[in-house]
Amino acid sequence: MFFKKKPFKLGDSVRFKDGQKDEDSDVDMSGWQGRVIEIDTRQKLVLVALDSLTLKSLPREYLEESEEEGLNWAEYYIGFDDVELIQPRDTQKVVEETVTALSNSVGWAFLGEEGRDINAVLAGADNEHAQMEAWKAHLQKTLTFPFQAKITEWQKPGSILQSGHKVRVMSIHGLDDLYGVLVKIKRGGRSHTFPLCDLEVVAHNSPNRDPVHLYAVWYANR
Repeated sequence: MFFKKKPFKLGDSVRFKDGQKDEDSDVDMSGWQGRVIEIDTRQKLVLVALDSLTLKSLPREYLEESEEEGLNWAEYYIGFDDVELIQPRDTQKVVEETVTALSNSVGWAFLGEEGRDINAVLAGADNEHAQMEAWKAHLQKTLTFPFQAKITEWQKPGSILQSGHKVRVMSIHGLDDLYGVLVKIKRGGRSHTFPLCDLEVVAHNSPNRDPVHLYAVWYANR
């Protein structure tokens, strides 16, 4: 029995032929390049892991929409006849570094509009410590003190601060590896240091409400 030789092998570098478009987003894929990481001979498809130069050229809207829809923007299935062999132009290590950087840049888009706002706050922050610092700087810039807030999360039994208590937030105190952004609060004449992620701004029309809520969303999903 004669078996037709596969037109590609794993690890081959390929280029998307001119005129190729993504059916869902209508993004022009002409000239995209990457490495073959899977071959489906039955459907005559290859799964291509895009190279670093292609990844860096992807429209931000495409990346964010892919994240929001749970799609992998770093890989793409395409037909045998729609790609051609070409020499690689980067290394696998560079690809991995690029994927990590882009994931940090758009990785919160799965939350929709809130996710895009979070991405804007965290732009350039490539690890959790840097992200905490970015939140601290953003909140110091956007919040107006003092303001009234309510504790929203369960606290340890015996604590004088409990869920539902209203407090007055006086200032940002600093950062904690476990609890994130800490703020100075007052209740009943006493001052306390408290995690901002466990607070909700009381006044619905306060300009502080959205930034505090956005930070809490990020903290809960990080």
